[in-house]
Amino acid sequence: MNDFEKAKAYIIDKNNSLPEASKKLGIPLPTLKAYRSEPEKLRTAAWNRVNEIARQYEVSHHAD
Repeated sequence: MNDFEKAKAYIIDKNNSLPEASKKLGIPLPTLKAYRSEPEKLRTAAWNRVNEIARQYEVSHHAD
């Protein structure tokens, strides 16, 4: 999986709390909500945001 795919998987997973993710990642909640409603917006997001969300995906799936 590339970073975009990881970030998209993390965002669309309804088990992930967006308010918590916003606090952890420092990404505004409305931005995360926009990504959840339209995951393709991640394609035009800043690379560092996509990367941070992808890292969060890895952390959440490493514990499994």
